[in-house]
This record gives sequence, structure tokens and C-alpha cells, in this order.
Amino acid sequence: MPCVSRHLPYQLRTLATGSLLLMAMCCGAFAQQAGHILGHIDGIGKDGDHFFLSGWACQQGQTDTIMIHVFDGSKHSLVAYQWANLQNEPMIATACQDHGKGKHRFMVMLPYGYGPDSKLDVHGIRAVAGVANDSIAGSNQALAEIPMPQLQYPPHPTLAGAYRNLAERPRVFTTAAELNDLVLRINRPNSYSAQRFKALAAKIKQDLASGVDWGITYAGCDGSIYQYAFSYEPQDGLEAKMRAALKVGSTAKYPTGAAVVASRLALYATLVKRGAQVPPDAPSGDSAAALAKRIMLAWAEHGFPRDAQGNIVPLLSMQCAKVSGEMTGKSASSNAVRDTGELSLGRGVLYSVQAQDLLQSLNVLSSKEERELNALHSALYELLRQAHNQWFGGLPLEYWPFPNCVRYGNVAANAMVSLLASARVIDDGRRFDAALQGGDRAIPVLLPWVDLFPYLIYGEDDTPWQQCTKNAYPDSLTSLKNQADFTTPTVAPGEIFDRGRNHTPIQGIGYPMFTLERLFDTAEMMRIAGFDAYGYRGRHRQSIEMAADYYACYAKSAGFYQVVSAQNAGACPNAQQYYGKLVSGVDANMLVAAFRFPYDAAIGNVLPAAKAAATAGAFSTDAILFGKWPD
Repeated sequence: MPCVSRHLPYQLRTLATGSLLLMAMCCGAFAQQAGHILGHIDGIGKDGDHFFLSGWACQQGQTDTIMIHVFDGSKHSLVAYQWANLQNEPMIATACQDHGKGKHRFMVMLPYGYGPDSKLDVHGIRAVAGVANDSIAGSNQALAEIPMPQLQYPPHPTLAGAYRNLAERPRVFTTAAELNDLVLRINRPNSYSAQRFKALAAKIKQDLASGVDWGITYAGCDGSIYQYAFSYEPQDGLEAKMRAALKVGSTAKYPTGAAVVASRLALYATLVKRGAQVPPDAPSGDSAAALAKRIMLAWAEHGFPRDAQGNIVPLLSMQCAKVSGEMTGKSASSNAVRDTGELSLGRGVLYSVQAQDLLQSLNVLSSKEERELNALHSALYELLRQAHNQWFGGLPLEYWPFPNCVRYGNVAANAMVSLLASARVIDDGRRFDAALQGGDRAIPVLLPWVDLFPYLIYGEDDTPWQQCTKNAYPDSLTSLKNQADFTTPTVAPGEIFDRGRNHTPIQGIGYPMFTLERLFDTAEMMRIAGFDAYGYRGRHRQSIEMAADYYACYAKSAGFYQVVSAQNAGACPNAQQYYGKLVSGVDANMLVAAFRFPYDAAIGNVLPAAKAAATAGAFSTDAILFGKWPD
């Protein structure tokens, strides 16, 4: 058993230095007992319907993170496991005899049925053999109920700005003045904006004539259905599953990417109302606004899982667990009850926010309808906030213990932009700041934007994430042939975390570009809300401009949608990470980068080619960043 007293207070951070010295003496002044498992359960906090267990664990004398296994002390069964790999206080490092700046705190979400009355036995799993895996202090005892903790992160530079209320609509991703400027550019003969608006009008015409029953929504708990019905238009061969979930026949046309379509319709209607010259035979703005309104109200009135009172509940709520059978101890047969919604809804809610914001600017909503949409996005904020925390805390045993890196990729980037947007559209500055800066115990956000940002983009003198991609093959090309993830042992300033994905040629750059797009979306919103994300530098000097510069090298050397090779892009920093990958998704990001960083030569050099490449494709009429390009 561990030598730490089981009667320690529930939070080590409150202990005096002398207490830690007593712990060291208890362990034989470190020297005799180095290597044993050490740790402490701080307590248990509740967020929504879930309890989160927090504390710390280490193997003395080891910098390496260890894993914890959480056992039901009464049944002797494993109920959860996770890495103890979060930032810790200096006193913990002292107790762990760690001089290498390791990370030893943990936060793990518990399965349903486990709470303050549970007797949990938390075992630390050794990193180095020679000692037993052992229980940590506080195991098999009553759990102290504590607030959801404010996790520690390395210090970061201050984000300039303060939340700015704005009564005028729109106010989330664009403003009235910016839309008026875009209309002027659209109305210039043969301008790039005129070309793109013509394509938007053609797409709107298709939307209006599609025959889709846009009144169909989904109110179940399977996140993958929301991803394709609400958040994302391409369907990836899931038609049979979608029809079954939406309860539509083989000939009916069901919604795909409803939020994306609604935002596109609302944008078109707004530009037409503000004076954009429509092409011949283009649809009216009123017809586009009417369909956008219909889509949004359908989801506000009968979409998303609800409790008996009709309130929207999170996908991992107890309500969903009862439906799935999880509360009766049945194991889920799919990821339906395991999807927090952080990605499946995070990638769509920013579009429903854009649709609402633009519809309100058009004055086409009644007071009742505005209240319905405000209530929708207020509820979706809470759904996404809990989903963000649930993803961070790790999912139960049917999945796997997430390594540190998985918490900080495009999943979190999607949730964060939609979380901020949901607060902004209802002009809730407190909720906005809670997601942006953290620190609000009444609105706990375990990973706020200021702490997420430096993990998304590698900066100066950075190293790759540990405990992330384990290379099965020696290089990118061989890994790609075997559909295996791959990451080089080095990183270059500006690279984006998701670079290791390697199952298809489109992923290695495509996923980083997905993250970069969400960073641009967030920066646009923050700019209007009073914060300078474009000028912000993380703790390793990383910035959005640095990331755009880095991937501009591949656009210039290999070319948009071309395959990266040693011959065409070997001069780009860390190019071996991307051999065999398509330069996909870079074009759209270069447009907004050129718009916001007009004096950046690396970005400007690829702008003409980026304009040509970005005019076509499934995402060419995206409504969030539409018009954010230089003409």
C-alpha cells in the first residue's frame, strides 16, 4: 500500500510545505522508497448529470506520466481509466520527486451510477517495473464533494480586449458595415466577389428546388445523426442509417447539413436585401429567408434530445442513458450514447448561430420566434459546455483512455467556436468570457480558448505531443500505404496539431486546415466581440498568421490539391511529415489570411492560385467566411 496517509485533506494544494516533508519522511526520506506509487484523490465534482473524479498520481522519481485505473471498491471491477497527465503544482512535483517538470494530475469522468457515495479504489499504474501498481490515498473512503476544479495550465500571454455588447444585428461573425462593403464589392463588374456571389446564387437555387423536407429533424441521442443531418452536408455513404434514424422512407429527401444550409440561405437573403445585384433567374432573397427560417424553427421546436418538460438535454445526459439502456447496466453496442456532441454538434452550431443572427438582421422573425431561437442557442451552449468537459474528462470503458493530445485537436476547436458563438448570439458576456478565459466556477469550462490555443498550433522551440501518435512505420509514405498515423519527432513553428492523421492522403493537411478554419471563424467573432485573436501570440509565440505562413509553403511549392513530395516541397520546414499528402483545404484559409494579413508576402504569393482553387468544391459557399477575401 502507498505510504501516504489516507487522512489527508481533499486538496493537496491546501497543504503546507511541512506536510509534504512529512510525506517524504513517511516514504523513507525518498531515497529508500523512490519508485513507489504515490497520489491522492482530491474529491468528486458534478457537472450536469456526470461526476468527475480529480486528484494526482505518480511513480516517485519518474517524470513520465502514469495511468490510473478506477475500481469499484465494492465489486472489485474496473469502471474507468485515464492518464494522470495534467499540469500540477510544485508541491506535487516535490512529493513525486520529479525534477523533470512532469504532469501528474488527473480528471476522469465517471460512468453513471458512481458519485459521492461510491467507494472507489484508484490504482496508479507504474511507468517503470519493479514496484507494485498500488492504491493512492483516499481510495475506498468517502469522497469529498468539491466544485469542478479550475485546471492549471502553463502561463500564457494576456489576451487583449474586453467583451463588447452590440445591439445591432448581425453581431457574431460579421457586421452590417462589413456586409455593406461586401455588397459594394459584389456589384463591381467582373470582381472576384461578383464571381463568388454568382456561385452562391446558383447554390441557393438548388437548395430551394431540392425537394428536401426541411421540417424533418432528429431528437435522439446518436451524435453521428446530428453530424450529418444538422452539421455537415456530405453524407459519407450513411444513407441507410440516416433514413432509419430520421424515420423516412426510401424515396423521401431528408435534410443534410441543415444548419449549414440555413446559414447559406440567410446570408444570400441578407446580401440581396442590402442591394447585391442578383444574376438573371436567381431566386429572391425573400424565398431564401423563408426557407432558412423554416429550417431553424423546426430544429428549435422539435429537434435535439429533450426531457419531460421539453428542455434540450446533453447527449450524455441521464435522459439519453435511460433511452440507451446504459442506466440498467447494459453496454452500448455503438457509439450512440458515447458521443458527447462536441464534434458532431460543435461543427454545426456555429452555422445555426449565423443563420439566427442574419435572420434577425432581416427582421423576419416575430418576437416569439426570436425567443425560441434564443432559447435554442442558450440550451446548445449548455449542451456543448458539458460535452466539452465530458470529452476532456474521457469517455468510459467502451472507448479508451484518451492521451493528452486528443483533448486538444479539431474536436475541441469546433466545440469552442460554437460555444462562443452561442453565447455571442444571445449577447451573454459572462458565458462568452467563461468559454474564452475560464475561471467562472458557476460555468465551468475545463479547457477555455486561451488555454486551448497554444496546443492547437506549435510555436517556437516546441516539441510534438507525447503519448500521441505511435509510429508503426518509419516514414509518412509507408504509413500512408498502410493507413497508419505518423508523426515526425520534430515540429516546425506554425504546424497544427492534427498533422499526424494519415489514413488517407487528404487527412494529413486536411485536418489541420479544418482546425485553422475554426481558428479563423473564432478570430472573426472575437474581433467583433472586442478581442484581438489575430494579434495574439501564445506562450511559444505561435499565432494564426504563423500557421497560415507555414501551410502557404506547401501551396506555393507543391500547389493546391497536389501531392507533397521531396521534389516539390522538400524545402518547406519539416516537409517529411507531409510526403504523400494532398494540399487540401489550404486555399480557403489563404483567402481569409490574405484579407486579415494583407502585408504578409508568403500568403500574398499564393493568393491568385488560392482564389482560383477556392471557387469550386463542397465548401465554396460556406457562409461564415464568405466575402473575407481581398478583391
